[in-house]
Amino acid sequence: MKIWLSPVTTIKTLFLCLLVIFAASGYAAASEASQKKELKVFLDALGQRCTALGWTDIRTDDVPWQFYRTSELKRPMIFAQFGSPKSSCTLFLGGVHGDEPPTVYIMLRLAQYIRTNPALFRDKCIIIAPLVNPDGFFATPPRRVNSRGVDINRNFPTKEFPGSALQDWERKYHRNKRYYPGKKGGSERETMFQIALIKRFKPQKILSVHSPLNMYDFDGPSSDLDSFSNWLETVSQETNHPLKKYGFYPGSLGNYAGRERNIFTLTLELPSSDPGKGNQYYQQFQPAIMKFLNLPVSIQPPFLRLSNNPSR
Repeated sequence: MKIWLSPVTTIKTLFLCLLVIFAASGYAAASEASQKKELKVFLDALGQRCTALGWTDIRTDDVPWQFYRTSELKRPMIFAQFGSPKSSCTLFLGGVHGDEPPTVYIMLRLAQYIRTNPALFRDKCIIIAPLVNPDGFFATPPRRVNSRGVDINRNFPTKEFPGSALQDWERKYHRNKRYYPGKKGGSERETMFQIALIKRFKPQKILSVHSPLNMYDFDGPSSDLDSFSNWLETVSQETNHPLKKYGFYPGSLGNYAGRERNIFTLTLELPSSDPGKGNQYYQQFQPAIMKFLNLPVSIQPPFLRLSNNPSR
């Protein structure tokens, strides 16, 4: 059956369609402008906090930060993308725990370094999220947990979470609020932010920086242990930093990314959480970070191996 529309009806329909298109365009433009303003306000606040911590060499407006998600208190969870998206990606994470400020400094400095030396990283894909837990970082005093009282590094929705996370918290941590994993895996915005980065960029390697346990901790997956151990031992000696095996927790990033998803995941634990030592730690570990970035990893599930030139 054919439906006949009069010329007047046709014109009205076209007019309405155009109105919808223009309205959508206007909304998108307004939304983009609002997001830019929101990002600027946050970066200004971050810059002020950096200055208060003595980080006078940090300029938050020097890096093309992006955000699509906000924390419970509506603070942007920022990240920056560098290099070629066609290359295998490396994801760097800092500020997962808000009371570990040197980790934020190191990631901000790393982003500035990459930004000012683009030729060195043109063939890399690098994602940096310097402040995963902004609410904890901006709290007074800064807090390990987020604004809802959840430890972000115990909240990943791993296979073990439903049966072990709360029990582990009660048994090992005696219900210490600093390590509360939340009632459900993946319940927190900060957790879902990290998961979104992993799903979007599909990194082959993840380096998460923490403090103050003073060690390198390899989080998996199964690997060519001989060549990998040699590589890590070399880096450990070069940076005068111990290499230890800390183990998995039910809702940790190492469990979620390394153990369950075969992503090469390494935790760098700094010697202390003293914000005044940010530059010292950056100078100490920047060579190791570059080695990690250049580490040639070949993933053949369920095993992970080092490719050629494992000493790079």
